[in-house]
Amino acid sequence: MSQQSSRAGGLFGAALMSPIGILYLCFLLLPIGFFLSLSFFTYSAQQMYVAEPTLDNYSRLIFDGYYRRIIYDTIRVSLVVTVITLVFGYALAYFLTRVKSTWRGIMMFLIIAPLMTGVIVRTYGWIVLLGTDGLVNAILVWIGIVERPISMLGNEKTVIVALVHIMLPYMVFPIFSSLVAQDPHLVPAASTLGAKPLRTFFEVTLPLSRSGIVMGSVIVFTMTSGSIVTVELLGGRDMTMMGQLIYQLILSTFNWPLGAAVAALLVLCQFIMISYYFRKMRRAY
Repeated sequence: MSQQSSRAGGLFGAALMSPIGILYLCFLLLPIGFFLSLSFFTYSAQQMYVAEPTLDNYSRLIFDGYYRRIIYDTIRVSLVVTVITLVFGYALAYFLTRVKSTWRGIMMFLIIAPLMTGVIVRTYGWIVLLGTDGLVNAILVWIGIVERPISMLGNEKTVIVALVHIMLPYMVFPIFSSLVAQDPHLVPAASTLGAKPLRTFFEVTLPLSRSGIVMGSVIVFTMTSGSIVTVELLGGRDMTMMGQLIYQLILSTFNWPLGAAVAALLVLCQFIMISYYFRKMRRAY
């Protein structure tokens, strides 16, 4: 009787999941699969691509120094943004778990509020702040630190600062969830056993929040590596990341096979990060 009921429950669950599964298959997996398959096609200036199998697109990404530099810069900037966001995000999430419920709600709203505006709006906000006629330059000139406005746009540091600001909420919430889920009696118990606050944090609180750390890092890394608007508006001509490169190859030069190869490599990097997350979670539990 139990086997029949479990089998019926499995069939019922499969029936419930089938509509969303078909939706994902038709409108997500198949289009992405077809697009990635274009990376093995040959580029044609007249037809965009022809169905002639080739590995030239991947060889260009591997042996051409221009594309290698873009791949390296994308991974490096994504890692830097992830690390900085992790430091600030963990501190903010840890603080949120220690404040009273009223202030916690207010601060949570302030963290969520930037997500209510688009990325373009937030990026233009940084242009207003850091432009030669912006607020930061006005304050620096007024204080006397600089004699005339300085250029703060069009460089990698500005892009990193803006991306940290944009990605911070995606790091805070997974870490906050893992911290709130911890048993509140663990810290007093460690203190009773003679552990100092710093030791309690590194040996109790931090290890138990590993799931939130890894999940937040995966989200921030994958979103940063595919950023287009922020890098395009704040990075200037000398900075290009893989998201921008895909956009340029697809919509500007119409080199779909090479753009698909860059997208496939970007998806591979993101897949490695996601696989790392699930492996860490299996070891933790």
